[in-house]
Amino acid sequence: MAAKNDDLRVGYDIVFADGATRKIKPLTIRQLRSFMKVMDKMQDLDTEDTTQSMSDEDIDNMVEAAAIALSKVDKELSEDSDALEDALDLRCFGALMAASMGNDPNLDQ
Repeated sequence: MAAKNDDLRVGYDIVFADGATRKIKPLTIRQLRSFMKVMDKMQDLDTEDTTQSMSDEDIDNMVEAAAIALSKVDKELSEDSDALEDALDLRCFGALMAASMGNDPNLDQ
């Protein structure tokens, strides 16, 4: 059974805004529980609407989602929201979300 998930568990290298490359793997079920609670808070955010502005609450939710995705990759960074905000930009956030869901973040580029 484990061999069937080898393609997922390899992970994807993502270069963050702080210049560090981190290998992101899909969320575990335990992480997914927490992650989905945060994503539910973000359901009204229309990522296709280029005129919509983001509130501080939206950004806080993004940082919280990123922290969950990074919790097993870079625990220290995931626990320091200020450092995490400095390590994230919109491009790497999108790639992080894709990779944490098991999708190739490079498909859109």
